[in-house]
Amino acid sequence: MKNDKEFSLIEGLSKMLNKGGVTLGVGDDAALFGETLIAKDIMVEGVHFTKGAPFLHVMRKIVTANVSDIAAMGGTAKYALLGIAIPEGYRVDPADLVRSFEIYGVELIGGDTTSSKDSLFLSVTIIGEKNEHVLTRGGAKAGDLLYLSRPVGRVRELLEDEVAGGDVYNHYLVKAETKLGVLLGSTGTASACIDVSDGVGRDASHIADMSGVRIVIESDKMPVEHLSGRSDPVMYALGSGEEFALLFTVPEESKKEFEIMSAASILIGRVEEGSGVYLETESGYQDISQTGYEHKF
Repeated sequence: MKNDKEFSLIEGLSKMLNKGGVTLGVGDDAALFGETLIAKDIMVEGVHFTKGAPFLHVMRKIVTANVSDIAAMGGTAKYALLGIAIPEGYRVDPADLVRSFEIYGVELIGGDTTSSKDSLFLSVTIIGEKNEHVLTRGGAKAGDLLYLSRPVGRVRELLEDEVAGGDVYNHYLVKAETKLGVLLGSTGTASACIDVSDGVGRDASHIADMSGVRIVIESDKMPVEHLSGRSDPVMYALGSGEEFALLFTVPEESKKEFEIMSAASILIGRVEEGSGVYLETESGYQDISQTGYEHKF
């Protein structure tokens, strides 16, 4: 997850950069230039993955992160560039480099390789095509409904097990919501969208800030049956990062139509006038705008 220093740096850069003809730049999940969407992610050993994580799993994670960004904009991922720094003695199978892109129908068209002193470093740029509608973080309006594409929290559980010494790496294998992204981008049903990389609380705050609204997540609507052993499963789920689910808003008048098109999506809250992100419980409201997950390996 990004820490406060990173968010501050991004905010500062966004104020300084000249868009130079780019339709959408810093502040959304991908940049839009004409019909083209471009997203970029980097992952570093010891920050985004452990030293023992299988390389194929690490590749799957970074490709998924980028493809998810394109999906969050309602687009379709097409091509990729890969940068990789490989430490001495680390074996990389070329087939593993390509396989994770093939899962999403993305063609690897180039990149760069180099050596590293002691840590594996990966950088992926995904190039995609926009659909009829481009989703942003800034379109939510009071009266809209808030949806989550699937339950979250299991990724956090598996990551914590791994950090504690476990050898199960399944949390790297979650898939980006490509079909839902295309559906939202094709129909224009969603008014705002983001993928869950920093936690539902923190990511909802990006929509709230960019849209100038207040978001309320209703505790009793959060899907947490899979986290029943937790003392506070709702807060645990809200703080789970790198889930790559989609979090999005839909106008209330489109509720029935949307739920027919996407029966698996989960209604978890609403959009109101105001600012911030709050969890509504029986005892009142709790500010969760900073609720997220930060890796500490």
